[in-house]
Amino acid sequence: MKINLIDKNTFLIVCLGLGLMAQSYGSTQKTKYTFESPLNVGLDIQGYKINYKSYLWNSTTTLTKEGYGFNLGLEWIPLLTPVGKIALSSGIGFATIVDAPVSSVSTANLYVAPIYLGLTYRADFIKNQVLVPFVSGGVDLGFSTQTSKTGDGRSGVRIYKGYYYSAGLELCLNTFDSASGRELDSRIGINGFYLVAMYLSSKPFVGAESVNLSHDEIRVGIRFEM
Repeated sequence: MKINLIDKNTFLIVCLGLGLMAQSYGSTQKTKYTFESPLNVGLDIQGYKINYKSYLWNSTTTLTKEGYGFNLGLEWIPLLTPVGKIALSSGIGFATIVDAPVSSVSTANLYVAPIYLGLTYRADFIKNQVLVPFVSGGVDLGFSTQTSKTGDGRSGVRIYKGYYYSAGLELCLNTFDSASGRELDSRIGINGFYLVAMYLSSKPFVGAESVNLSHDEIRVGIRFEM
């Protein structure tokens, strides 16, 4: 009878210990799952149609031929304030227009590598805000080359120097699935995942630039904040 009592007490102590261990493990897992990593960086991947309406394909010809491009943007977000986010923004991309009809007997291809550097403000006031409007502005350089198999190529690389301004809207997908958003943050440090649409306009610093790659474009893409 004494042995059975000892066995019962031992069994209860073991069960209590296991219960406490399970509770402690669950608490640790919950803390890990809801951990929020620091927010310092934004990464944008965007695509767009492009039309360099003021670009001279030869000494006299401008065209409305459209091409396509993409942009990879990187931001450093040093200021998270109650009235929004302020970021230093940069971007590099590539755009091309192929088989532009320079004349009735000639076509040419244009290749452009733009670089952007500026400031961005986002009216982002609360965690996982559904819609985030933003504006941006700065300087941009465009390195261009024109090729042709029919005699309308341009030798060398020409540089466009200008400024840009833009505005757009971001849709926060974390709002619609907060559990997956927390999981994404705890596993790989992504605080926010967005769909983005924006308008951008670029103008030359000097109207008589040797190459005029001024343009207006609509970009769509995705954004990660980390």
